[in-house]
Amino acid sequence: MAEDKINVFISYHSSKEELAVHLSKYMQRQGIQAWYAGKNIRSGEQWDEAIHRAIKNCQAVVLLFCASADASIQVKRELSLADKYKKPVFWLRVERVEPNNLSYFLTSTQWLDWMDCRDATLEKLVKDIIAINDSDFGKPRAKECGNANSSSASGIWTKGIVSFETDREAAECAARVYFSMAQKYPDSSVILPTGRSATQIFRAMLRIVNEYEGCPFGEAHIVSDTETFGVWREHETSRTKHINEMLIEPLKRLQKEPADEQLCLLSGIYTDSDPVKKAGQVFRRYPPVLHAVSVSPVGEILAYEVGTYNEIEEIIDDAPRIVEVGEHSKKYIDPGQPSKSIVTVGLGTALSSNTLLIPVFDLNKASILSRLFTGPMTAGIPATLLREHRNAYVLTTNAIVREAKIEDIAIQNKTAKEVAQWIVGG
Repeated sequence: MAEDKINVFISYHSSKEELAVHLSKYMQRQGIQAWYAGKNIRSGEQWDEAIHRAIKNCQAVVLLFCASADASIQVKRELSLADKYKKPVFWLRVERVEPNNLSYFLTSTQWLDWMDCRDATLEKLVKDIIAINDSDFGKPRAKECGNANSSSASGIWTKGIVSFETDREAAECAARVYFSMAQKYPDSSVILPTGRSATQIFRAMLRIVNEYEGCPFGEAHIVSDTETFGVWREHETSRTKHINEMLIEPLKRLQKEPADEQLCLLSGIYTDSDPVKKAGQVFRRYPPVLHAVSVSPVGEILAYEVGTYNEIEEIIDDAPRIVEVGEHSKKYIDPGQPSKSIVTVGLGTALSSNTLLIPVFDLNKASILSRLFTGPMTAGIPATLLREHRNAYVLTTNAIVREAKIEDIAIQNKTAKEVAQWIVGG
């Protein structure tokens, strides 16, 4: 545990004060100083000033989430202050309800279910809070594109957070990195992302493809990162269908398509082989050199659902596998998808790639982007485990870094070609 005293602010509705007392005592036994209004506001003290000061000076905010808290104006003000001062928020769900009024503040924060596990949950909470205090993620400083020593000096886990004026430019940068890395490492594989960011990257690839002789992917093998399990590749929700329609078919029309043997797009069905084993074989023969991982607004990646995992070791080394997604993920997958099972390359595969790109092109992902740099690494939010990669780059826009309040650590005013050359050269 860190030597400095850890101070935590407990946010709660008055109906849950007994739980706040219990939580405070538990944390006290673990060496954490817990502040809550019922105990710490003295008689005659200005209520709002005391709360403002406590949140400003704490290391983390813990919310006892229930229906009353979700409807509370005071709780909302407290979370607004936490957001203002970039304090990580953990919420303990003490009733079986989902955030509504507070969803803006809670969609990208770590949540734990206290209803069944009770003090076992609190033990996990304490570990995560201590992890915040032991890290330097909340104290980064800016670095310049191309400065090889800036990453280690800043304490930031990425090699660079690069923001462009538009997502079109950011997507072009990713496209250039893909083509250059594929040509530089012909005996490797590149893993294509899925989702909206993938569509933008594919469009960017087609815009610049004429700058390259022949197939821009060279001889590298091309893999997709997820596919709906049990779904034929011509089904409307198939990720493989999306890649074929948005990228491979247009390349064919331009006579710049990869050879059939280079395409190793994931299959959602068993035909002449096991799709999971086949993907594993591809990566053993052609180690991944590049992957662009799309992150959901709440921190889901590669079909790993927020709130599903408790221990980092559960998923950190995952090779290709089948993952079940639950109700929480429904709004981040195609609503017409007939299966809740996803074939994924696995988080371990993504982390084993030579270079990792994290494209963040949507403003509604600003909150999770901020969370990646100011909160602890936890299995509860799988996207935070991307910190394990030592050659990762975030590609985003100026508007998003401003919204995420990480503008001071972002590299700006560089062209897509300049940044791509820097990444490939690094």
